[in-house]
Amino acid sequence: MFGKGVHQEEEALLREIIRTIDKKMDYSAREGEGSRFTLHFTARGHDAVVSLDLEDLKAALRDMTRRNQIRQKIKARYDHLDQSRYGADILGLKSARLLRAAPKPEPGRQQRGFGRGGPRR
Repeated sequence: MFGKGVHQEEEALLREIIRTIDKKMDYSAREGEGSRFTLHFTARGHDAVVSLDLEDLKAALRDMTRRNQIRQKIKARYDHLDQSRYGADILGLKSARLLRAAPKPEPGRQQRGFGRGGPRR
């Protein structure tokens, strides 16, 4: 898959990380600049590209925190592909979640301005 001296262990690790996100995701790794490479994957009919560092992938073989960082980076891009869940991404994922979870105003109740429309005494 790679041409920069990545061994079967790193390829297996990358495959394992991707399978924890989605078992049916198609992916391919391509060479980049220096020690970086790009991970191109397709899910839900959309394409995405993530740039990763080869040294981080090698360190992830021994370190679970590096492995989780790589997984989170791929998963964040994967979550962006679901247009039905977030709609048109103008604000970003976090803002979309906050807006969706915010309480909706009641349609029959209107707020009145200060000093106006109150009952007369």
